[in-house]
Amino acid sequence: MTKSLPFRQVHLDFHTSEHIPGIGERFDQKQFIAALKEGNVNSVTVFAKCHHGWSYYPTKVGKPHPNLKKQLLPEMIEACHSAGINVPVYFTVQWDELSAREHVEWRVIKADNQPVDKESSDLGQLRPTWHTLCVNHKEYIDYLIEHTLEVIKLYPVDGIFQDILLPWECVCEECLKTMRSKGLDPKKREDRLANHRNVILAYYERMHTAVHKAKPGLRLFHNSGHIYKNERERWQYFTHLELESLPTGGWGYDHFPVSARYVNTLGMEYLGMTGKFHTTWGEFGGFKRPKAFEYECLTMVALGARCSVGDQLHPDGLMDMDTYRLLGPAYRRVEKVEQFVEGATPVSEIAIFSAEGHHHDRTCEDVDMGAARLLLEEQIMFDIIDQEAPFENYKLIILPDVITLEGPLADKFHAFINKGGKLLCTGNSGLTPAGDAFALPFRATVKGMSEFSPDYLVARPGLENRLVENPFVVYERARMVKSTGAEVLAETRVPYFNRTWEHFCSHMHTPYRRENNLLYDGILLDGPVGYCVHPLCKAYYLSGQPLIKYAFRGLLNRLLPKLACTVTMPSSGRVSYMEQKDKKRKLLHLLFAQTQLRGLGQQFWGSAQKIEILEDAVTLAAVPCAVQLAAKPRRIYLGETGAEMPFTWENGVASFTVTNIDVHAVVVIEE
Repeated sequence: MTKSLPFRQVHLDFHTSEHIPGIGERFDQKQFIAALKEGNVNSVTVFAKCHHGWSYYPTKVGKPHPNLKKQLLPEMIEACHSAGINVPVYFTVQWDELSAREHVEWRVIKADNQPVDKESSDLGQLRPTWHTLCVNHKEYIDYLIEHTLEVIKLYPVDGIFQDILLPWECVCEECLKTMRSKGLDPKKREDRLANHRNVILAYYERMHTAVHKAKPGLRLFHNSGHIYKNERERWQYFTHLELESLPTGGWGYDHFPVSARYVNTLGMEYLGMTGKFHTTWGEFGGFKRPKAFEYECLTMVALGARCSVGDQLHPDGLMDMDTYRLLGPAYRRVEKVEQFVEGATPVSEIAIFSAEGHHHDRTCEDVDMGAARLLLEEQIMFDIIDQEAPFENYKLIILPDVITLEGPLADKFHAFINKGGKLLCTGNSGLTPAGDAFALPFRATVKGMSEFSPDYLVARPGLENRLVENPFVVYERARMVKSTGAEVLAETRVPYFNRTWEHFCSHMHTPYRRENNLLYDGILLDGPVGYCVHPLCKAYYLSGQPLIKYAFRGLLNRLLPKLACTVTMPSSGRVSYMEQKDKKRKLLHLLFAQTQLRGLGQQFWGSAQKIEILEDAVTLAAVPCAVQLAAKPRRIYLGETGAEMPFTWENGVASFTVTNIDVHAVVVIEE
């Protein structure tokens, strides 16, 4: 039986060039452990083989770093186990510069000769970065397995972390052979991606079988930097998941909550993974502020995850004490609330049906993110699901923008409605694939796409009290849908004309006509189904216009007027509502901090990116909360301090006010 994941991990990178002398010469076991203790760390991922291809122990399979002064891997494992600290071990897979030099035939080849990633290319030998290897080469897989098994047999490791398994769309000679044998066309991107997926799954299976034959139950994770939705067959080769999500490194602060809300439906233990860096992986001398550590780590535990923070060891082996002084306060707060995370599961009435999962296409992530932000900023609890999820767990499912329906999936949604479920659809969602009719029972006709972009929405009275009376602009093109019995909650207004060189008005787009030129409706409701003619999720992701959010919330309120959990915070506040069924208690996590975009565009990973950072956090006071419960709770208190909280009980609702939210508070509701 695999033991539970530790809560407070550090992922210690060590990608170290052969051109640097004195590798590990200043490493000291006592100083190493002192740093981890300062950070309140109870697990650390250390390195067997790095991206440069070098090993850090006396290997007979690979090659030790030529300037290695101390055997870092065995000394780290010995020191950690003596101090009661867990030690998974890191192996690189597709980035291995040593193997890329010695076996050029193993390199990924792109069909279009474009860079494999933003900085590197198999043709770009002079670029200062990694040259990617393809795991469709038996000799390379054999080497990786032998290397991994060597470490497992030599040392008492607590897990294996395998890094860099990504969709490169390779057309090397081995991949061409494989595609030909399976009738795939290497000129088609979808076929190259299908081949990649098959290759990766075959690799997972071989490594999984070998590792667990050598040490049954050993933790094993293969990192792709992303948790793919609606590809559950991947996870049979994983013992747990680790959600790489560095907010300052390009992921942003909403990435982890969105990924976690999908992973929570898979029933697997998982870690969240952020970094200590001001920017992203590989940054020396970059430091994150203590409140950022607190917010990121406490967000992880609020959603049921354990925590992992990325660090990078200096080539000389001396640990950076500043990093662990900055991390320590966050991990001490995490330790105080760990008891409220064990076995906790979400209490979600609402689910977003993933656009990425529906189309098996990561370009749809923007749609999922837009839908999630519409709920995150309104402090509404939700899951993200795929078609394998049990729909009956939810009262309302959101179909964001691009979920057309036919066949068994349409049947599943029909059954959901017939059993009392509600649907909220935007854009093309809820329509047939041809886009000419609703695939759901909905009294309206569909007339194709509007010729106008942008156009305008104007709410009818009562949709949502934060909306303006005048029309407001929506930049994404609408479907022309006209009610034949559905209730119209918002209308559209179209401009005089689209902006072209022949006719334009002012600096941006043309204003709306004031007269009622209603060519199509805007937001409609027909029994259990609500529909918005615009792709509001993508529109919100791209523009962030709060009026879009208010219109969306107004429709959601009509479909689901009473929520299990109601919290009133500013839009940057976040909520997670969980329960520990075995302990008969519910857990309301409240998070608040305001992030900022800083800088003009720091160059990393081959492109300029503004950095979303969290430097400090103000204390939020007097947050009203209400939860619907089956019976009056025995007790409500703050999890971190144990302080009792007064509450009122009326009509099945417990109401209370949380004061002094310093980044995070967890309210424990004992039933």
